[in-house]
Amino acid sequence: MSVKRELSQLQNLIGIKKAIVIEGNVDDIYELEGKYVNLHEYLMKIFDNKKYTDRFLYDRNSGIRGQKISNLILTSDDKKANGESVADDFDELFGNQSGSTSTGEESTQIKKPIEFFAVLNKNLNRDDNRKIGFVADYTNFVFSDQGLDIDDRSVLTEFSKTLKESKFMISNIDELSNCVIFVTKKINQLPPSLYLDNPDMLIVTLPKPSRDERHEFLATVKSRIQVTDIGTEFENIVDATDSWTIKELSHFVKFSCNFNQPTPFNKMLNIYKYGEKTSPWEDLSYDKMINIKEELKKRVIGQDDAIEKVSKVIYKAYTGLTGITYSAKRSKPKGTLFFVGPTGTGKTELAKAITSFLFNDEANLIRFDMSEYGQDNSDQKLIGAPPGYVGFEGGGQLTNAVKEKPFSVILFDEIEKASPKIFDKFLQILEDGRLTDNTGQTISFSESFIIFTSNIGAAEVSPNQDKDAIYKEFISKVQQHFTYELNRPELLGRFGNNIVPFNFIKDNSLKAGIIKQKVRPIQIAIYEKYKAELHIDLANDSIISILLQDADERRGGRDVLNSLETNLVDPLSEFVFENLQNLKPGTKISVQPSDKKLVFSLNV
Repeated sequence: MSVKRELSQLQNLIGIKKAIVIEGNVDDIYELEGKYVNLHEYLMKIFDNKKYTDRFLYDRNSGIRGQKISNLILTSDDKKANGESVADDFDELFGNQSGSTSTGEESTQIKKPIEFFAVLNKNLNRDDNRKIGFVADYTNFVFSDQGLDIDDRSVLTEFSKTLKESKFMISNIDELSNCVIFVTKKINQLPPSLYLDNPDMLIVTLPKPSRDERHEFLATVKSRIQVTDIGTEFENIVDATDSWTIKELSHFVKFSCNFNQPTPFNKMLNIYKYGEKTSPWEDLSYDKMINIKEELKKRVIGQDDAIEKVSKVIYKAYTGLTGITYSAKRSKPKGTLFFVGPTGTGKTELAKAITSFLFNDEANLIRFDMSEYGQDNSDQKLIGAPPGYVGFEGGGQLTNAVKEKPFSVILFDEIEKASPKIFDKFLQILEDGRLTDNTGQTISFSESFIIFTSNIGAAEVSPNQDKDAIYKEFISKVQQHFTYELNRPELLGRFGNNIVPFNFIKDNSLKAGIIKQKVRPIQIAIYEKYKAELHIDLANDSIISILLQDADERRGGRDVLNSLETNLVDPLSEFVFENLQNLKPGTKISVQPSDKKLVFSLNV
């Protein structure tokens, strides 16, 4: 949709339609005869080009403003018959409050909507040859917030009568009508009775500028954009500013001029949007990226294939090629992954490891447990409640979190438990890299990394298969779930080939690796609290066998931890409690296997 096209339609129908509502991007600036002007100037110029003799602007704070207020008809026909003048009517109705400015523009204190509509109703159908155009701005603040009161209904009734009961004459069919233009940000902020099913009313929605319109503006001010790579990056600047208004583009150009020396565009954009001079993505070094697989494997055991896939997605983000085959825009998230597999196999742990690797801080993980978003209106929790509802002021949980931490990994855990309505929001995030919250503010996800996790198929896929068969079956289960159960196959296209299956942890050596990784924190805890040393030989197959005896491979690494808790932590805590008085600094707690359980002893 093009701003110019909508404005052209508006220009064509002013004077054809008696009343027009303009909504949408009404606070922007617009190209007019080689200049950029605000909407007031644009509309007044159209009235001028169409030979309107008088043009007036109204809002409830400033009243009616225009060059010749005295040309307005304020006196009813019966008063005219008695010789009363327009000036008398001003004095009577408004206390002689009209005045003029230094620019010659006159103004009145006709501020109340009911007073403005009284003037409007007298002038839209006037019989003389004067053609009058009105612009009523900020009309979203005109009517009562909660329904229509008596005055509101009276105003709308009279206005409807004015439009409906105007005389129609074939001889005047080619003449322009007097016209009023209502300007509002959202059409739903006006009473529907004002515009629904009204043939005299036109609704024009002004969109954000198209790419061609952004390109045209930026080309006009190209020499003023103080970035070092303007020649090579110009087209990327146009793409990166998708959804920006022309006014915001002008702010960015002005912002770039505040630096002592030109800065690369990516860095300038980052400072403008987030106030940070460096991006964690820029801080990723080549040497660090070389070791990504080894770093992730330290945290997640037994999922080498998943880590291989993850590393490829991060390579694309590092090289700036994420999504380049789908769109040149730099608005998409840095990466998207869909982890699927048995519970307890490291899906959430890998998300944490990715966060630590990318941003050096696990606190940059924004995690949402989607089992809490199963209700039909759960999408409102993410972006905020609509205006007028409880909690509107608080904003959305997702949009607020991303505003606070734009450089983050966003984890949507157990996505299959979410309400189907939420998937519309995911489509916006994955396709456009942005989401509009309940206040109308657009939140960018272009610096974030999105991860979904799911246990789809975990209860149906048999672990007694080879690895490749398990992977194919998990991917097939995901495809079936989104295609047939959710009826949302379009989401599969957004995930692409980034569905990452996790394998069952069947190999005892992998389970032993998890045990060794998790026993170390227990030893540290014993030493920190009691200055005692826990000695356990994890190379002893009998000890490992006891620690794993209650682990079900269907429940993955989580059940390995449950078994460790049952067979080591529980009896160890009981032993420590019984021997508290004997625990002294330097004491050694020895662990030995004995008939499917561990026995403990003290060596002072």
